[in-house]
Amino acid sequence: MKNILIFFTYIFLLTPSNAQQDTQAGVILDKVAEKNKSFQSIKASFQLTVIDLQQDSKEVFDGNIAMKEGMFKLELLDNITFYDKTTVWNYIPDVQEVNINAAEDVDIGNSFLTNPASLFTMYKEDYKYRLIGEKNIEKEIQYFIDLVPKERNSEYSSIKLLISKNDLSLQSATFMGKDGIHYIIKIIRFEHDIKLEDSYFRFNPAKYPDVEVIDLR
Repeated sequence: MKNILIFFTYIFLLTPSNAQQDTQAGVILDKVAEKNKSFQSIKASFQLTVIDLQQDSKEVFDGNIAMKEGMFKLELLDNITFYDKTTVWNYIPDVQEVNINAAEDVDIGNSFLTNPASLFTMYKEDYKYRLIGEKNIEKEIQYFIDLVPKERNSEYSSIKLLISKNDLSLQSATFMGKDGIHYIIKIIRFEHDIKLEDSYFRFNPAKYPDVEVIDLR
């Protein structure tokens, strides 16, 4: 579980570094970032696959994310996180408990769990990127871009992105862990500019009368 959460620190991050980068890859990544920045709202379903080469195991998790104007709602790993830029609610259905924190007390940073919009800015400062080529996957041409961490102490040896050549949508990201654990996130469904009320990004206790509320503000 810890490794999965660490993994998401890198995931929704795609804004370029100026140091010796592949210009063609940078142009593609810039266009991906600008396109997603232009959307008023985003809803997506995704699948997370965790492969442990040492244990010869594979686990698959389904997740959903909604984003609007810096707010988000994330459903993943038996948790639902609500964030409206003022308050963070972490709801755990299995134990019927919700933890509440003030947004100012939570480090939003570049983690997918705390800032899902980072999915589209991942290449910003910490990676060198290059276009490997194009792949024909299910009759669709996709750009294959490789991100390599600049820091040697990074836990990932590389991050491999597949981006649709047709509409510049992110199709998948594969995180190659140095510890033999690989994380693959695949976008299943992607929608944008859907009307979402601000209340969608807030936990409503009236809808969950049996939930224990732990207010940490």
